[in-house]
Amino acid sequence: MPAPEITIIGVGGLGNSLARALSAAEIPIKSIFNRTADKAQDLADELDISISGSFPSNDYELGNLIFITVSDSAINNIAQRLAVILEDFNNNIFVHCSGNESASLLKVLESKGGSIACLHPLQTFTKQSSASDFEDIYFSLQGDTSAFPQLKEIAQKLGADTLEVTEDQKSHLHAAAVMASNYLNTLLDAAVETAAVSDLAPEEAKKALMPLVKTTLQNIEVQSFEEALSGPIKRGDIPTVKHHLDLLKSQPELLTLYRILGLRTVKNARKNQRIDQDTAKKMLNILE
Repeated sequence: MPAPEITIIGVGGLGNSLARALSAAEIPIKSIFNRTADKAQDLADELDISISGSFPSNDYELGNLIFITVSDSAINNIAQRLAVILEDFNNNIFVHCSGNESASLLKVLESKGGSIACLHPLQTFTKQSSASDFEDIYFSLQGDTSAFPQLKEIAQKLGADTLEVTEDQKSHLHAAAVMASNYLNTLLDAAVETAAVSDLAPEEAKKALMPLVKTTLQNIEVQSFEEALSGPIKRGDIPTVKHHLDLLKSQPELLTLYRILGLRTVKNARKNQRIDQDTAKKMLNILE
């Protein structure tokens, strides 16, 4: 399969990282655009890309595979603006990278013959991200199946895997990703705050908790959630849980979070018969 010529529109955290990763994998990038043209120009100079600007003005400036890596709210507008460039997009594949939106957001381009898809990386990207951040991750892939072979090949060259999903599965997977990534961040912040209630310095609490977090993630990776579970609920240690609830009475938000997560943890502990039914019932009663 011949390598596609690629255009990237939007060089925020993801677009920037994607351009660098594609370049590192020796996948040709024809052009790069950004609302702030200077940012596109800087990245184009760095990666030796010949065409850049604020937006493509004609079909010559477009590759046959166009990645739209802008915010969700801007995708439709970008699609509408692209649609006026050419009457026939039969040779083009248009891909947005939103986790929440389906490929149908690009239907105006599909109506002109283009193939449309969504390739969403299940990874978080910042200004500090590197090409290696694509290695061993998954992209959810949804939309026109005729576009899938090229997108799968690109993912493979980046060291990533793909997971084909329906529109409904894509939305649920994105909600799951928010819980696993963004809310994990929030949960760890709450954990540090819980330790800091006793006047322990937050930076010291974070430093002490991080090895525990890393080991937990490593255990979850090779075991089921139930098998990797540890702590007082798994042990049926009701006095310890009661003590924690007492400690957090002065912090209603942290107390509520502890209760909600505790209730879910009791259910996990019961799945593998880690605690008996009577202990589970007592634990649920004090957490509720």
